[in-house]
Amino acid sequence: MNGYTAAHKTYPLGTVVRVTNPANGKSLEVRIDDRGPFWNKRELDLSKGAATYLETKQQGVAPVHIEVISVPAVGLSANPVEHKSPKVKKLYALSKDKIVINNYAYIDPEETNVPVEFGRFKELFEAKEYESELKAHLAFSYILKYEKFYKIKSFLPANETSAKKVLKKLKKLGLIHEYGLFWSYK
Repeated sequence: MNGYTAAHKTYPLGTVVRVTNPANGKSLEVRIDDRGPFWNKRELDLSKGAATYLETKQQGVAPVHIEVISVPAVGLSANPVEHKSPKVKKLYALSKDKIVINNYAYIDPEETNVPVEFGRFKELFEAKEYESELKAHLAFSYILKYEKFYKIKSFLPANETSAKKVLKKLKKLGLIHEYGLFWSYK
């Protein structure tokens, strides 16, 4: 209860997410270790320790930004791994021929777009070059500086069939290597 953990309805157990409180800018990486919440439209249930750190505990319910940092290998596999705790790998910059889109989302019926990370690059010029290629096929994208690399964020249609159509096209064009959407709908 005092650790930095959270509950989520669909993310594989062991997934690490960065939770940011937009009211104060505080950010924290938490591990999904339970299921829930199962009431209202809440997406995430933070442990007491995480809520205290992010200063959301007093409010009880607060808006936060959630970003998937890593997913355990067992979450991407059909074969269960026994007696091994999942390892969290730090994601490093990638070249565009190695970009794999793994997006986990719990989508509200009113949402029209889903945010997706499209790549991490060591150099800003590499990120800008890739982003300009993406812009020809996606309506909107932007670059964020994060630690020692640059991330490209964009949006896919919230309709899974439409999103897969876009991703298939990007794969055919060589802009991504592979993709997987792990979406559920409210």
